[in-house]
Amino acid sequence: MSWDGDSLSFLSEAMRAIGDSLDPEQAVRLLCEAAVPRLADGAAVYLDGGATAHRIDPRGRLPLRWTADELVKPALVDGLLVVPLRAYGKAIGYAVLARDRERTPFDDADVQLAGQLGVPAALTIFHGRLHRQQLETVETLQRGMRPGRPPALPGLQIAFRYQPAAARVGGDWFDVIPLPGSRVAMVVGDVMGHGLDAAAIMGQLRTAVQTLASLDLPAEQVLHSLDEMAQRLAAQTITTCVYCVYDPVLRRCTIASAGHLPPILVGPDGKAEVLAPPSCAPIGLGRTPFETTEIAAQDGSMLVLYTDGLVEERGEDILMGVERLRRKLSAGGPIEDLCDTVIPDGQVDDVTLLAIKFEGIPSNDVAQWLLEPQVQTPGRVRGLVRRTLEGWGLGRLVPAAELLASELVTNAVRTTPRPITVRLLRTDVLLCEVSDDDHRMPVLREPGHLDEDGRGLYLVSQLAARWGTSRVAGGKTVWFSLPI
Repeated sequence: MSWDGDSLSFLSEAMRAIGDSLDPEQAVRLLCEAAVPRLADGAAVYLDGGATAHRIDPRGRLPLRWTADELVKPALVDGLLVVPLRAYGKAIGYAVLARDRERTPFDDADVQLAGQLGVPAALTIFHGRLHRQQLETVETLQRGMRPGRPPALPGLQIAFRYQPAAARVGGDWFDVIPLPGSRVAMVVGDVMGHGLDAAAIMGQLRTAVQTLASLDLPAEQVLHSLDEMAQRLAAQTITTCVYCVYDPVLRRCTIASAGHLPPILVGPDGKAEVLAPPSCAPIGLGRTPFETTEIAAQDGSMLVLYTDGLVEERGEDILMGVERLRRKLSAGGPIEDLCDTVIPDGQVDDVTLLAIKFEGIPSNDVAQWLLEPQVQTPGRVRGLVRRTLEGWGLGRLVPAAELLASELVTNAVRTTPRPITVRLLRTDVLLCEVSDDDHRMPVLREPGHLDEDGRGLYLVSQLAARWGTSRVAGGKTVWFSLPI
């Protein structure tokens, strides 16, 4: 069967337009528009699942009668021209063309022409759907990687802004991580690059930081371990990161930076200062020593951590952007309002901002004792805990708290000849910490009926809301908390 030059020209232009379409919806629309009125007076495209994709049907003559799998090649059925849409052997749907009674019925040439139009339409629909599925998978993955709202913690207020470029996640991240003793770790990081690759590395590094923080490692050791891990994850990947630990009891903040932009400290009087922690190389270079600096964290002051998307402008030294941010923060105001003020409009890079207002834990909510490890020490601790809790109006917690505290002290007395520290903190929970200079971590096990040892930690695990152990400089701390 042969076509004239006009038919060939029409077919070429229509197939090119359909093949160049940007999405499945546009492809089926162009298919219908190409068919009407050249080939038919009405056209409709039905996709698998029974959905109508597009329809030009002035007289309502196009019924839905088939499933896509029933159609293999174009065919004339009851005066209608039905064109299956198939790509790589997979049924996608079909097109139905109809002519008015006054018009010459479809012939074999029309069947062949319509079949040729269906080829690019089917391929465009197939690839468009595949791309959409992949994009949805990527976006689901990226949404899962986005930092969530930080937990509410005693002794500080937290505000944050996280705006990935193009409404997707990139290489920026932040976290606020509770540590033993009501201390808090705060981290902001930025993986070089954009897109899913940067996001995947970011997700791994973020998980690594959370794990390292849970071990209560010193800030410089966290960055050192992260640096070693980054080298195993991806060669030639550079990440900047700032890691801070705030102690609301001592009102001190330790800062370690790996090539990151300097934090800004806003004092209680509103004066903003750009800090200068030790200059260390970014994460991922290897064999780099990291150092820390410690600052006073006065009640009412605010620490601001951020990524370069917040301060960077094309053609401008980035330190000018840092200075501009410092001036904006000096304006003062509620923490949330300040965050709204400094976020730029229409940024092209990821923007992450984490602001922490230090409030501290009042000294009358803290009780601490240094005790000699003697046989009578557990009994003495029970009395100290009882009197303290009654003074705090927490008499109902006395039975559980004095029992668990004395069990932890008993374990410490058995392991060290040097003084033991016991500390109680009243925040949104009651926290009890027992510290000694023995580095061996206690092991939880369920004691047998005849065992004389091992019951203390088991009791703590059963009766406390939460409990844990952590290594500290010079030894370890075992702690538990009870709800107030």
